[in-house]
Amino acid sequence: MARKKRINILDYDWLSILLFLTITAIGITLIYSVDYYQLPGRPFMQTHYGKQSFWLAVALTLSFAMSLLDKKLIAQWASLPYLLTLVLLAGLFVAGKEISGAKSWYSLGFFNFQPSELAKIAVALGLAKLISEKNFKLNQPVNLLKVLLLIGLPVLLILLQPDLGTALIYFAFIAVLWREGLPTSIVITGIGIILLFIMALYFPFVHIMTGILSVALILVVIIFWKFKKNKIILSSFVILLTLAAIGWVYLSQYTYKHILKPHQQKRIDLILGKIKDDRGSGYHLKQSLIAISSGRWKGEGFLNGTQLRGKYIPEQHTDYIFTALAEQFGWTGSIFFMALYLMLIVRLFQLAERQKSTFSRVLAYSLASVLAMHFLLNIMMVTGLFPTVGIPIPFVSYGGTSLVIFTVFLFLVLKFDAHRVEEW
Repeated sequence: MARKKRINILDYDWLSILLFLTITAIGITLIYSVDYYQLPGRPFMQTHYGKQSFWLAVALTLSFAMSLLDKKLIAQWASLPYLLTLVLLAGLFVAGKEISGAKSWYSLGFFNFQPSELAKIAVALGLAKLISEKNFKLNQPVNLLKVLLLIGLPVLLILLQPDLGTALIYFAFIAVLWREGLPTSIVITGIGIILLFIMALYFPFVHIMTGILSVALILVVIIFWKFKKNKIILSSFVILLTLAAIGWVYLSQYTYKHILKPHQQKRIDLILGKIKDDRGSGYHLKQSLIAISSGRWKGEGFLNGTQLRGKYIPEQHTDYIFTALAEQFGWTGSIFFMALYLMLIVRLFQLAERQKSTFSRVLAYSLASVLAMHFLLNIMMVTGLFPTVGIPIPFVSYGGTSLVIFTVFLFLVLKFDAHRVEEW
């Protein structure tokens, strides 16, 4: 018989809550500093920091309402948000609003709603429900196919918008699957696919094909030299992998040349060092690097900084919010902020490991992995280590949909953690 325990607010993990509140407060402060010059004299609710504060209140209210729901009911109906998200993503092609070249939003009058943000928690819930099914094993081909379809369907719809940046975030779920039993060989294969994709963007097709064929030839020679049995089978496997690798490189280059838009191609070329364009596609990156470097160790001070006052960085309150932090508070403030964010991510991984049910563990791992992916790619993006693809920092960058979804996601994880002592 299950043990019942009355759960109250003190049973929630307050370290995670305090880290979340501190990070969110830093985000609103940074948005205010950007608005101070870009939207001077605006009424509170016509500023980005005012709207962010409003959506934080909405997010906390929804999180409180969700805490009143029974956890078994949430787990039972976990597939519903996923199905709803697929409908919303598909509906964008009919009723979506195009912003910055991507049809990723629904215009609801007083605010815009982005279904791809909802998809992150929806995929996590769907994945948790699927993996927690009795006798589910990820090393079985049928189950692996189910997982790939569950993650791949929303990713495909997001890519078609097109929104490459958001689609990349879903690679975070590889960490979740690995924790739940995905064979390491498949993970290594996935990493190899990513590396081949990057190489395909940098080198000509003939050069990569020559390299792949050379490696394959060496492997076949080693097989016939070292192995006494199964030479034909192993050699055939190498040949199949070779053909698959060449096909993937061709597909990657085709996608780059014929599917990605010109501005996306330029941003990738900038990062790879193939072109220089400080006034066009490279403008964001150049101004970002100036802002980060000008902060030095101590920073220019709150509401100070040439890039901030001059409004040189477009959309600084969203994807480039880190530059406002680095310029005003320098590397000292930046390191402090990054330490806080990493503490939250590490804490969530710790919570995940102490869960007693597969469902709650997968949910917590999903949140921690998605936050880690967002954080890593954004920092790499603003420092020139990754193309500019529009990846914000959750809880910090301006965005009502993102703030509400991730806050609810966090408190959902904390709710299941508070109930972990129950056997269910």
